[in-house]
Amino acid sequence: MLWTIRSLGVFLILITLLPLLSTGKWYVRWWDFPRFQIAVLILIPLVIAAIMALWKSSGWEPVIWTVILSIAMLWQVSHVIKFSPFWPCEVPVAKDDLRLIKLMVSNLDYENPQPDPVSQQLADEKPDVLLLVEYDEDWQKRLSALQSTFKFHHEEVRGEGLGMALWSNLPIKSSKTRFLVSERRPSLWAELETDSGQKINFIGVHPTPPGLLDSTGEQRRDSRVRDAELILIAKEIAERNDEAWAIAGDFNDVAWSHTTRLFKRVSGLNDPRVGRSFMGTYMAQYPPFRCPIDHVFLSDGFSIETLARKKITGSDHFAMLATVSLKQASGVTSKMESNDSIDAREIVEEGVADAEERGLTD
Repeated sequence: MLWTIRSLGVFLILITLLPLLSTGKWYVRWWDFPRFQIAVLILIPLVIAAIMALWKSSGWEPVIWTVILSIAMLWQVSHVIKFSPFWPCEVPVAKDDLRLIKLMVSNLDYENPQPDPVSQQLADEKPDVLLLVEYDEDWQKRLSALQSTFKFHHEEVRGEGLGMALWSNLPIKSSKTRFLVSERRPSLWAELETDSGQKINFIGVHPTPPGLLDSTGEQRRDSRVRDAELILIAKEIAERNDEAWAIAGDFNDVAWSHTTRLFKRVSGLNDPRVGRSFMGTYMAQYPPFRCPIDHVFLSDGFSIETLARKKITGSDHFAMLATVSLKQASGVTSKMESNDSIDAREIVEEGVADAEERGLTD
């Protein structure tokens, strides 16, 4: 029994502590993702140690392990507890008299083995604004009939899972594709207009995931390019803090990571998951391993009626659906802490340097 506690305990403590390191290495940042799963796994040696401590059959060691593992589990739980009904909502509930806008974000999966049902599944939801991730020439052909049901479009068609498309029945007053850090990773920027004439700045993102094999097939990418892109977006939002913003996409980062929390504090955006649901979107096909990496973030003034997932056949992601309303475009309020400016600057500098080193800015 003690051997089980020691072996499991040491491993679980190690992967609990690793994300505290200030590094973009993928084998460190990867452990940001499964905090909920790690908390559940800690229960195994914790229960064994607690039982042994109560029986007083092995001295003080089970007591010590009970205390250490309890602290580790509480640390993991502290990151995910906000994404449950036990926490106050960060985005308020929409009132009945407000005009609702249905926003849908779907990672199609460019290697999707079952693409045929997808067009109908997306159409069934009748979104006002639809962001498609991993949009390539094949998906452009498959979804052409669906595309015609939207009045306004902005597309960046690319292979290798790098493309995106924004389709909207709200007028797109202006739009552009931007490459903030890597020339391989576009972000879509658009100005939408509501029925009442309010302007919403919409950004669709899909930054580089840590652990992804690079073009050589031999090295795995770390998180620095991803982190830099998210922080650059956050800083621009903070500079235009009197405007309405909706940011959506596959962030390739969980809601509770240091980078995403810094992104929120710098930008002042709100997460509708907080106070509502964990809502893991990836890996859709493996329920025990799901993590929330597909996001919608909203500026002040937004409220939300529903937040839900939609199973997309063949994709390893659930689609995200948020039915929101904008009563008044009151902008954002940055919530930066003492060291956030330095942290944000270092993240951007490291990400740009990493992209240049890998030749991703050409």
